[in-house]
This record gives sequence, C-alpha cells and structure tokens, in this order.
Amino acid sequence: QGRVPCRAPSAPWCARQRGAMSSEAASSSSSSSPAPAPRKSAVLPGMIAGLMETLAVQPLDMVKTRFQIREGANPSLLRGLLEVYREGGVFRFYRGMLPEMVSTAPARTAMYSGYTWTAHAVQGKLASPQLETFVAGLASGVPESVIVTPLQLVKVRLQAKEHLGRYKNAFHCLRTIIFEEGPRALFTGFSATVCRNCAWNSVYFVTQGELKRLLGEPKAETGGWGAHAFNLVRTSGCAFLAGAFATCFNAPFDVAKSRIQQQVSSQDALGGVGSAEPKYTGTLQALQLIWREEGLRGMYKGFVPKFWRMGLGGAVGMLAFETAAEVLLSSTTGHWHSVLAQILHAQIV
Repeated sequence: QGRVPCRAPSAPWCARQRGAMSSEAASSSSSSSPAPAPRKSAVLPGMIAGLMETLAVQPLDMVKTRFQIREGANPSLLRGLLEVYREGGVFRFYRGMLPEMVSTAPARTAMYSGYTWTAHAVQGKLASPQLETFVAGLASGVPESVIVTPLQLVKVRLQAKEHLGRYKNAFHCLRTIIFEEGPRALFTGFSATVCRNCAWNSVYFVTQGELKRLLGEPKAETGGWGAHAFNLVRTSGCAFLAGAFATCFNAPFDVAKSRIQQQVSSQDALGGVGSAEPKYTGTLQALQLIWREEGLRGMYKGFVPKFWRMGLGGAVGMLAFETAAEVLLSSTTGHWHSVLAQILHAQIV
C-alpha cells in the first residue's frame, strides 16, 4: 500500500481531493498525515500491475469464457484447463490476451475519471460514505465500458472454440469484424458490459473498504517491515475476498455479454458462421432466454473459474500495484491510499 509506517489513518481521501470519495471514509482521521501522491504518478504502477494481473489469471479467463458460451454441461475447472492445454499447449491459454493488455491503461483512466467525478458530485448528499462509494463505483463502470467493449469483443471471439479457424490473431479479428459486420459491431454487447462492470465496481469498492476498515491499521509499535508486511497481506486478502464476493453479483451479466459477443452478427460473403437473426439480441432478452432454457445454473455458467479469476486477479493486481508504487515512487511525498489502488485495479471483468 506504500503508506508511511506507524502513522495513524489519514483523513478521508475524498476530503483532500475535493470529492474523490474513499471507501475508507469511515476510518479515523489525522490532519498531520502527508498529502497523497499525485494522480499521474499512479499510471506506471497501474500499467505494471495490470500486466502482472493479466499474465497470472489469463488461463482462468480463457476457461471462464469457454464455459459461459458452451452448450450443455461444463466439466470441472481442472478438466477445462486440461482441455485447453491439449488443444494448443500453454500458448492456447493466452489466446486473446493482447486486447486485455491493451485496454488496461485507458480503461483504468476512464474508470478513475468517472469515479472521481461522481464522488465529487455526490459527496455529502447521500445517507452514508458507503452509499457514496457505491454510487461512484456504479457510475465508474460506464466510461470503463466504452473503452473495453470493442476489445472484449475481440477477446471473446478469439477465445471461443467455434471461431478458432476464423481469426488468425487480434488484429485480423478486429479487421474482420469491421469489414464483415461493420464498425457498429465493435460495440456488440455494450449494455451487458455496462451492467457487468457497474455491478462489479460498486460492490467491490464498498466491500474492499469495509474489510480493510474492520481489519484496522498496523499497531503503532509495529514499524518498518512489520507494518509493510501487514499492509500487503491486508490489501491482497481484502482484494481477493472483495473481488470474489462482487463476482456473485455480476456473473449473469458476464454470461449474457459472452453469449452476445460470440455471435457473428451477419453472414459474410465467404459463407461464415453468422446469422441474420442472432439468438441473443440484447441484455434483458439474453438473460430471460438463458433463464428459461437453462435456469439458474445457466445464469452462473463459468462461475467457478470466474470466481477464482476475479479473486486472484484482484489480489495479484492490488499487491503488484502497491509494491510497484512503493518501489518506483518511494522518493515522492505522500503515501498511497487504498482507494487509489481500488480505482486503478478493479478488474475489467
């Protein structure tokens, strides 16, 4: 987390940043605490953490997408991993990773901007700091979705087993979608992506802040590496639990998004797999159809790999962010607040 050791909890981040609401606003304050590091200094640690996070959880993301769009019952997580490995070795797990990596920096920036703007707008106007954090997290999913939807579309198409022979790589997939389906097709599944991201961000921010508040800060007598180790374990553990918990709320929207995006919207001249009348035409229609045909189990298809993907991703991303921030920016004044890490490293589910 990069906080100065042995300091009391600082004043709420939103109060010093003119409205950027911290999910730890309920914590006690200290007017002598140094100001937080400049926002721009979070960009490089954010990119490093995003890269580490993507590398760590991409195999789980591949299996999650395959499970979500598969017709019929899914195998166990282990059998799903083995199935992908037998299909193309280790490198098959990382098919579709490039769009995920490319979207990291702009998506975090868009989410951060949406969060801080909304937090400023609602500060002091709602019933509690937790509700303000929830609303800011909810709003942050909209600008984030604008950035990630085209890249998520490319990722899903590359990961779908049905399209293995159709797209050579990410660039070929992007070009094919534009020329065969039109530029508007890049935003296929946008509404489902918005619902997915808004649901996850809002629950994640509040849960992460409350868990850290309940665990408290390092004891005053714990200094140096003791406080540092406590903060790392506290941060990564809370991020894992918050990420896993938030997944329970956005999983149906993620299933709908994957189902919608894996469809080719129109039949191309070469006789592709597209259809003029896709099965899934919108978020609500997709959710209703999945519920009617597959029940609750269908709404949560791929939940196990998604649960571990989001939980581990949140822990790895948060841990990498705070470690990189401390190593790269140890000479800067101020310290890193958990809300900054939360905003920049909430997953692009």
